[in-house]
Amino acid sequence: MKVRDRLPVRRAVPTENPTGKNWSQHKPDLQEDFFHHCGYCGSYDGFRHTYFEVDHFIPKSLFETNNNISYCQYNNLVYSCKFCNNNKSSKWPSGDENVNIVDDKGFIDPCDFEYDNHIYRTLEGGILWHTNLGEWLVKEAFKFDERDVSIKLLWELDQCRKLIEALVVEMNSREVNSEEYNFIKREAEKLSLVYFLNHHELIDYYSSL
Repeated sequence: MKVRDRLPVRRAVPTENPTGKNWSQHKPDLQEDFFHHCGYCGSYDGFRHTYFEVDHFIPKSLFETNNNISYCQYNNLVYSCKFCNNNKSSKWPSGDENVNIVDDKGFIDPCDFEYDNHIYRTLEGGILWHTNLGEWLVKEAFKFDERDVSIKLLWELDQCRKLIEALVVEMNSREVNSEEYNFIKREAEKLSLVYFLNHHELIDYYSSL
């Protein structure tokens, strides 16, 4: 499976036009363009597990001196969970803003189709690699291997959320109190309990760190 359900696509014309270091003004647009999921690990932003931030794909430390990229340049921004943003930090193996990858180390823009060629989602929700670059992304760049428990919990919870939402849509398309309506309602209620328990497990896990 792919790490993200859908490939994020940055809009051509952002709603805001911030200047200076006000890149956070782009956050609402990025949240929509990345479908409310972290561009790197695919975690959903609706759970109370962490903050979501605006990451500079090419790190600020590389362009602050030459001004080739502005702080608010939209095509260099990524909607990211705090864990991925903190782990990525200012890493950029080539040291050259024009060279993404060197010796199987580096980064691929999460809005590029190529991103999914290097890492993948297991059936249990973990993240593993297809390539040497993918292994570097998993183990060094984002430390997905060290975050395996939380990544799987977040994926399971998100799958449950999506199923509940789909069932609610189906339920609302049926006549109220009809046999089909009540059947779908019961199934949604069962999943809601699973969702509650999984969410509780997720919060307990993060509280224990």
